[in-house]
Amino acid sequence: MSCVLRVLTASLGAGVVAAEASPVANQCSGGSAAASCPSRGPQGVDLMQRSFVHSELAITEQLHGDYDCDGDGVQDCGKWDYGIGMCKNQAVCGHLYKFPDATLDRSCRCRKCASFPGTAFGDAMLKNPEQAGAPFNAMSWGLFKNWADHMDTCAPWVMPRDDTALQNLLAYARGKGYKVRISGAGHSAGGIVTDGKNQQVLVISLAEYTAPGEWEFALKDMPDGSKRATVNAGWTQFHLYERIRPLGFFQPAQTAGYFFSLGGIVASSVHGGSYLGGFIHAYVTRLRVMLFDGSIKIVDTEEELRFWRCSFGLHGIMLGVEMQLEKREQLQMYSVKAKLPAWNAHEFWKFIKEDAEADIPGDVVNYGGHEGSRKSWNGEFFIDYINGDDTPQIMSYSQKANHSVDPDFDGELGIPESVVEGYSDMKNKRVAEDGRGMMSWGEAARRDGAPPIKIAGIEVNDILDAAKKLPLAGLLSKAAMEEIPGFVTRMSKRVNDGFFLTYAPAALAAAYFVKPENGFEAMDYLRKVQLASKKSKDFVWNLPGEFRFINVSDSA
Repeated sequence: MSCVLRVLTASLGAGVVAAEASPVANQCSGGSAAASCPSRGPQGVDLMQRSFVHSELAITEQLHGDYDCDGDGVQDCGKWDYGIGMCKNQAVCGHLYKFPDATLDRSCRCRKCASFPGTAFGDAMLKNPEQAGAPFNAMSWGLFKNWADHMDTCAPWVMPRDDTALQNLLAYARGKGYKVRISGAGHSAGGIVTDGKNQQVLVISLAEYTAPGEWEFALKDMPDGSKRATVNAGWTQFHLYERIRPLGFFQPAQTAGYFFSLGGIVASSVHGGSYLGGFIHAYVTRLRVMLFDGSIKIVDTEEELRFWRCSFGLHGIMLGVEMQLEKREQLQMYSVKAKLPAWNAHEFWKFIKEDAEADIPGDVVNYGGHEGSRKSWNGEFFIDYINGDDTPQIMSYSQKANHSVDPDFDGELGIPESVVEGYSDMKNKRVAEDGRGMMSWGEAARRDGAPPIKIAGIEVNDILDAAKKLPLAGLLSKAAMEEIPGFVTRMSKRVNDGFFLTYAPAALAAAYFVKPENGFEAMDYLRKVQLASKKSKDFVWNLPGEFRFINVSDSA
């Protein structure tokens, strides 16, 4: 097992996708997100801004123009619905920017995915199973796009409701010669589920799936006194914690936000901020899976589990997950913030060790202040480079547990008295989801990730898209640093389960794994990239740089 540092960089804003940046000393990369830094920046940071990826490539535009989709002389597209943050007439219209579009209305062009007869893209059984009398019990969720809204395809997005529905859908797809792809809540990078180029692809999600018996949810007592949970793989971490937190149990590692499906987490390299913990999939002890032919099997040997972990849905569909749990009698959620007196390796590591009390062994990095108390078991770090220049502000969202908590901590340490009501209020809150009308937050989280953050009733994604040319980067980066402590305090009072994000804007993120001894050099490179972007007329980084620690084991 080896300790590594994960550098994460992200940027808010619609209409752009990620490119790559050059490596640093053959160990790490400076990161990437929505677009570029200018060529006068650090070597290897010449990135290119691109528009949305649209699978249909506006085929109907070649026939009937941008806005008259069926050639009847009536304009079908060209109108943006600011209330729901999408183009009007979604059945045939999608956001497809073309220079020099000056308004969102002008970017609403024909996509008409129904114009693909004889393919999965045009199959009425997949696009509207209930009305078409499909031989499988499923709900259509429209056409697949990922949560960050930069991968917009014509692939039908289908949500079967039980094992029989899944088996019948797989049989139907096999008979038609279709390719089946598996999605979670849509938070994976663009193209991992599908890039939308193959017209014979359909996407399956477990957002409406109910598992049989214990595989929906059950707790198991282990001989050593610990517990394990068997869980529907279509649940998010929120739905799991709603059941286990009132009992004082946690996953060994967890993310900042709830809104990732458990199946998606196990099928990829998702991790949290636990200093001594690893990828979340490493704590999976059994899987219930469905293979291509509809057969169901239990995977319970380590030899076979390691092939399913981080498998990206290539072996089959994960229906249920059994995972290890930890008992924590006390949990302290808190944040630590400081303005570094200078940007150098000593001050960088001093904050991590002394201020954030990171549980990092002394032999990992032997400089940068004293070893510190090592009382914090979990830490997520943020650095505001855009506003900091040579003395950036750095912050850690940290957690302490059990005997390590501060006895004089002015906040919740145990299980809040109203924890059940706290989860219920969050899950049942009504939200408007992506042009699909009103639904509960819990439904929206399972179907395609967290609903976007709103300001004055308007989605942040829409505000950013409408204000791309305004100098908002400094404001947004500073706001993130100021708001995270408030999120932490509110969630500590409400449920005190370690998560602090319940809503999030469409942020394009890239992450790189580096050895801790190269951590400062990696973050210094990212700092140079972000500061150089301030001179660009095309793109400026607008979120803090992030990093976390993780122990990588040979588990997948």
